[in-house]
Amino acid sequence: MRNLTMGLDFIRPAKIGAFVLALAAAGCDDGSGGGDGAGDARWVAAWATSMMEPGAEIGELKSRSFSDETLRQTVTVTASGDRVRLRLSNLFGSQPLELAEVRVAKEQEPLVTAPGSDRQVRFAGRSGATIPAAAELLSDVVDLEVSEGERLIVSIYAAKPSELATWHPLSLTTHAVAAGNQAASQRLTEPSALTSAFWLAGVDVESAANDRVLVTFGDSITDGASSTIDGRRSYPDRLYARLQEGPETRSVAIVNHGLGGNRLLRDDIGPSGLSRFERDVLGTPGVTHAIVLIGINDIGMPGFVGPSEQVTADELIDGLETLADEARANGVKTFVGTIMPFEAAFPPYYSIEGEEIRQAVNTWIRDNEAYDGVIDFEAAVRDPEHPTRILAAFDSGDHLHPNDAGYQAMADAVPLSLFE
Repeated sequence: MRNLTMGLDFIRPAKIGAFVLALAAAGCDDGSGGGDGAGDARWVAAWATSMMEPGAEIGELKSRSFSDETLRQTVTVTASGDRVRLRLSNLFGSQPLELAEVRVAKEQEPLVTAPGSDRQVRFAGRSGATIPAAAELLSDVVDLEVSEGERLIVSIYAAKPSELATWHPLSLTTHAVAAGNQAASQRLTEPSALTSAFWLAGVDVESAANDRVLVTFGDSITDGASSTIDGRRSYPDRLYARLQEGPETRSVAIVNHGLGGNRLLRDDIGPSGLSRFERDVLGTPGVTHAIVLIGINDIGMPGFVGPSEQVTADELIDGLETLADEARANGVKTFVGTIMPFEAAFPPYYSIEGEEIRQAVNTWIRDNEAYDGVIDFEAAVRDPEHPTRILAAFDSGDHLHPNDAGYQAMADAVPLSLFE
């Protein structure tokens, strides 16, 4: 990965200390306590996504540039409070990113803002934002009352031509782009649909009600690949719905840091799990818990790229232990999920040798003492008659990713007592 730089108001996302320094420079609380007379309120992550380099393609999805266009994106927040702030990312940009206007509003209907809720977002008091190459920028505080499960619309107007945007390919949400500056418009004129997220990396809420933040960390399975677009059917979405049902877990916010194609040990499609864990998990405002489910791409990808990329079970175990050690050192309770079945997936992604590695890693996971607990996702979705395969009722059809029912089974496998 390229080296990251930090200016006065900017986040150097690879380092926690720089993250906190950036918040202080922007006049914001760092998430560790109350700020600005809000009593017991603190900043917590209410929505977030992992960003990656624009050159990679995921299936038919690819990044794009923007010029004299308004990008409108919808997010669902999992925390409540009276104030919000946004995090914008040019993390994989090679030149400064200039954004002429940014606005946030509540959603009335898909991609339509609710009357009276639209707010201009400022950055160090300015209406526009310039984000240096390889950096992220935190906005000023915006007075906007939000509730758990509410949908927000973030509109970004890029007046000048941008390079290919830092992005998250698989947002599983319908966004839109339209010509000209329509950031303040309630409804876009002649919009075109997008299903990837660009530049918007996080939404934080100043909350007195949400005392815990859970980060789900992993690859496309955590990301929700093959679940229904706009259906909120990924396993983190369904887990959040379960958390909301219990009086002792209703105050848990959850953010999804899954990244399609991601590997634990090697940079490839996005930075490796090892290299992004500090930023995406430990750098999450208010984080208290994390669920780690990663490693299947380390096992399967060598089938496509060759033996030089092969990993051993011991290497994967060492990598998983490293994440657990980092989390424990930062006071974050972390749970590890067993790697799920993948027989017949994308030949030659699946191999007998890869299956042996998966079994060895899962044996370690089930007996390990590095993590605070184990979630047996494999047991939740495997076919009891053929345990190296996903149960047909849970299989999206590619023998790797669950369908909506499979993601529900994964969510149901997480004991809510872990968060009580």
